[in-house]
Amino acid sequence: MKKLAMVGMCLVSAVAAAQPKKAEPAVDYAALAEKVVGKTGNVKEGEIVEIVFGPNDVAFAEELVVAVRKRGAFPLLSFWSESLQRKVIAAVPEKYDTQAPALDLAITKVVNARIVIPPVRDPSINDALPAARRALRAKQDAPVADLALKRNVRLIELGNGFAPSPSRAKELGVTEAELAKLYWDGLSADYAAVEEKAKALKALLAKGGELQIKHANGTDLKVKIKGRKVFVSDGVISDEDKKAGAQNVTVWLPAGEVFLAPVPGSAEGKIVDDRFMFEGKEVLGLTVEIKAGKIANVTAKSGWDAVKGRYDAAGPGKAEVGVIDIGINPAIKSTAKLESWVSAGTITVGTGGNVWAGGTNKEPMNLNFFLPGTTVMLDGKPLIENGVLK
Repeated sequence: MKKLAMVGMCLVSAVAAAQPKKAEPAVDYAALAEKVVGKTGNVKEGEIVEIVFGPNDVAFAEELVVAVRKRGAFPLLSFWSESLQRKVIAAVPEKYDTQAPALDLAITKVVNARIVIPPVRDPSINDALPAARRALRAKQDAPVADLALKRNVRLIELGNGFAPSPSRAKELGVTEAELAKLYWDGLSADYAAVEEKAKALKALLAKGGELQIKHANGTDLKVKIKGRKVFVSDGVISDEDKKAGAQNVTVWLPAGEVFLAPVPGSAEGKIVDDRFMFEGKEVLGLTVEIKAGKIANVTAKSGWDAVKGRYDAAGPGKAEVGVIDIGINPAIKSTAKLESWVSAGTITVGTGGNVWAGGTNKEPMNLNFFLPGTTVMLDGKPLIENGVLK
């Protein structure tokens, strides 16, 4: 997915025992669960709702269960953890890397909605698995994503890059306490203003023909968007969204994005990302040349070697420019290191899999270039000026 939302996970259905955890901001889990289940997820009587969670979120998961049952719907608890992830990576034989995800497929055939609180938040855990094996395992998730899309399974991912963890706090340049506050405040926010902004920007992009993205660091990229469907993640899955289905029934919280899959093969130019992050690995001074909609060359001042193995092991779709995503949430500010999908005025250019954005590329690997501070022109008129959304 982009993100966890479009990636099938091998899950074990269980109820976790509570474990000690670090102090975090006071959160009214019951009120938040009501909002996530009722307004965001739009859960109705008789539906089946899977709740994915880890050991740090037992109290919240319990309230989500209560909120689901209060509506006459049925919760399915799926537990995973970072320690379990380590054990599975270390113990599961290579011969099972291409095994079909039978359990995930069975679950996806019956659930109407899935609420995911990311249980694995340290990407370095997966470094223990060779790049080629990771690529093989990732490919097995595609049928799950296809089925979820076909059945219009609603997906509510509670993280969007902000789920608190030591590794994520370090990556974003904030303390763990600051990240926890940002996360819980973001989940609890009133998204009425974001909804209105999303509608307005969606209408503009739907009428547009071409975007040009420029920055003083050398970024200069043109991409065509004429005729492409535009989607929003505004914190709410409405009845209208449910009727439309497909990409309209996925929400990432904290919310605030308008996104699309550009015209294939149309991107031309250069992306310069001063600090590019990939699964916790820092790449400085990254320059990506784009020709005929694909990555033609990659250079960097440092750090690319740590990513190159994963990139080389992925399929040919990894190089295709497939996503344009614009952040519209004014409450989340970009700083030197704090870059995100949702910060108002930040544009993200993604390569690789883009089914979640309305495209057809199913490659499981993505490179997402967060580009705050850019100027974006829509058919020659300013849409974003120096990182400020017009």
